[in-house]
Amino acid sequence: MNPHESPPPAGQVPEPGPEHAPTRKVDPIELAASVYEDWDLKPPDPGPAPAPAPADAVVGPVVTPGRVAPEDFLPRPIGQGPAAVREPWTDPVSPLGGPVEPAAPAVVPPSGTTAPTGSAPTGGAATTAADPVVRPPSFRPPGPLAHVGRKAPAYPAEPTDIPTVRGGDLYGGLLPDTVVDGGRFGPVTVRAASVRGDSHRYAAECRQDASLVVRAGGLLLVAVADGVGSQPHSHHGSNGIIRLLAKHVLPKADTLLDLLRTGAAADFAGLTGRLVAAAAEGLAQEAERFGHPPKTWSTTLRALLVPADPAVPARGFLAVGDGGLLRLRAGGWENLDADGDGGDGAGTLISTRTDCLPEAYERARTALITDTRPGDVLVLCTDGLALPLVKEPELREFLGGRWGREVPGLAEFLWQAQVRVRSYDDDRSVVCLWEAPA
Repeated sequence: MNPHESPPPAGQVPEPGPEHAPTRKVDPIELAASVYEDWDLKPPDPGPAPAPAPADAVVGPVVTPGRVAPEDFLPRPIGQGPAAVREPWTDPVSPLGGPVEPAAPAVVPPSGTTAPTGSAPTGGAATTAADPVVRPPSFRPPGPLAHVGRKAPAYPAEPTDIPTVRGGDLYGGLLPDTVVDGGRFGPVTVRAASVRGDSHRYAAECRQDASLVVRAGGLLLVAVADGVGSQPHSHHGSNGIIRLLAKHVLPKADTLLDLLRTGAAADFAGLTGRLVAAAAEGLAQEAERFGHPPKTWSTTLRALLVPADPAVPARGFLAVGDGGLLRLRAGGWENLDADGDGGDGAGTLISTRTDCLPEAYERARTALITDTRPGDVLVLCTDGLALPLVKEPELREFLGGRWGREVPGLAEFLWQAQVRVRSYDDDRSVVCLWEAPA
């Protein structure tokens, strides 16, 4: 009601007006939207036409409906459709996948001068409209998985079928194809990967390997485990044993650190042997709770304990079963696990021992690595990588030339760890520790 008008007589309803309309709350989202003067929908004003893009501008993928090919996802100048697709992009890599030094950048003429027509800029080749569009180096993918050897592996390079849930084993169906991990801890940088093998991918079977990177107080615990392929539930065993080992190591981390600091090899062996036995007992109990014989959970185990204190150079090693513990120093590979357990002595790179947990816990072996130097790389792996390393010099050269040069990023490490070799199609798990340089 207008405050300047007299109130209406009793019982008379006032005439409706703007002052009687309900208050309308303003929607903040509506304020940002287009507002029209009436209820007729009006298209927005297109405004002035955009200026044409320069001829050398780069746009995203151009895809024709019904035709999707890898070359459709290459950058190309505006106005070039799939009919004008250039040659597929080829990154400048060596035959083994290593990067090649980029060409020297072209020199831009000083302001106020013009380069001669048709001449090549200093330090580079002449560029024409037919030259491919060069992507920045940071956007160049590593490409398909590399392989070493004269023949490519028979299996596809990438995962095919998704693992199926077999016999009600949901756990196996939930295991990822690939796991990658890493970080820094004290004087070391860590990279870890566990990858399903080509044969398991082809058969739609789950990954039987497992890897672990966990901090235990002032210690770093890294481990790999390889489920025995002949046992139906070995993937439970490999993943279970590294989890149970971590469970038992965590409360004893301070004691283990003191043993590494003092170099007490016998006491370290005694304590880690008891920890492995406790983990194996827990694994057998878990198998029985699932209604499985403990043997069907058979797995190997390899682990390293690394102090965070740079003043403690010792690294503790324990293992049950086969696999590899290697050291890359100054471009050369050294075997750190040749103890007469079935290998060929100092000439081999791996152990061929077939002991498995949870049964063979009493045959766990240990060692203290006390001669660590700055720049060393320790490589802990299952036999899926250790076997081709011992038998294929090209693989040792490939990985040694990369891991011995610099610490790769996580994605790059994963790509390197998957370099394929014909006839070696098992799961792979590997943990690399880069000692800080001097």
